[in-house]
Amino acid sequence: MSEENNHLQRLPWHVNVTVALFGLILFFYVLDIGSTILIPLAFAFIFSLFLYPLCRKLEHYGIHRSLAILFCLLIVIGILYLVFWLIYENIVSFSADLPRMQERGLELVSVLQKFVEDTFKLSSEKQIEWLRQNLRGFATTGGQVLNGMLNGMTTFLAQFFLIPVYTFFMLLYRRVFKGFLDRALDTAHHEKLGFILHQIQTVIQKYIVGLITVVSIIAVLNIIGLTVIGIKHAVFFGVFAAFLTIIPYIGIFIGSMLPIVYALAMTDSFFFPLAVFLWFQVVQMLEGNVITPNIVGSQVSINPLVAMLALLVGGSLWGVAGMVLFVPLTAMVKVVLDNVPELAPYGFLLSEGEPTPKPDRPNSFWKKLVFWKKNKTQ
Repeated sequence: MSEENNHLQRLPWHVNVTVALFGLILFFYVLDIGSTILIPLAFAFIFSLFLYPLCRKLEHYGIHRSLAILFCLLIVIGILYLVFWLIYENIVSFSADLPRMQERGLELVSVLQKFVEDTFKLSSEKQIEWLRQNLRGFATTGGQVLNGMLNGMTTFLAQFFLIPVYTFFMLLYRRVFKGFLDRALDTAHHEKLGFILHQIQTVIQKYIVGLITVVSIIAVLNIIGLTVIGIKHAVFFGVFAAFLTIIPYIGIFIGSMLPIVYALAMTDSFFFPLAVFLWFQVVQMLEGNVITPNIVGSQVSINPLVAMLALLVGGSLWGVAGMVLFVPLTAMVKVVLDNVPELAPYGFLLSEGEPTPKPDRPNSFWKKLVFWKKNKTQ
């Protein structure tokens, strides 16, 4: 065995690099082609880790495991139903303003057309001709985008209904999965395996609780700001933008676009869209520098560069679901890397760096006295 290890260590560096690159390409290829199956499985895995303590507590009280899992899932489904019902009610109220928004949009188009005509000396006929020439391309691109959105929505709904089913079976057969890992690894590694699983569970639970807290705070701040500015449907816009906070770094920015457009279309002054834009910038600054670091803290424990790369890779592979999933999944991978000595350097590469060591304080008189006594007795 030692001769084989020595032979592997003597492999040229370019061979090791080629094998590693081939493995990475194959790994991401599997993630891409298997997204339909892997996305609901990833969500179910995270939800099962989050619900596990509650299920275990209910089982401890004598409730059968299947009933305990169903009860936990019903709680989550009930909360989600209540949230989506509130959003739906606000959407219905918001849709009543759509005719006014359309009318206002036509007025803004006329103003813009007049501005182009006066500034660039481009007559209305030439502008209409330019629009006709480009409308076909716009229609084709728009149709493709709409098609993609509809297909994505259909896939998402199909996956959404599979998530609770997967979560149920993951919690029901959790001992089977744990037993498989115990049998796959040597007995000497069982204690380390239990520690890694406990750390992963702790990271996911604290991350989800922190994320829910952050979303709630952001929603309250958005609603207060939009109400003070005087924007209708402040609850809908505030909650919608807060939910997009789940997408790191860009969620709030995307969520601010809808109330800005609404303020631009429904008011006669640029003060309102500008005020909405500035308020959301303040909220985004608070979220990134104060709220998230102090509430979620270092539970994810990966540096911002790695988080941004995870966001981009997840978005390119799995779309919005990947942008939500890849950050906590990367945090779980880091837990594994940190606890395997051979892979610990890669875990450190994902981290924010070691904490700065505190300077040594001079020994107090009492410590010197105790040290002197020890030396004297010796």
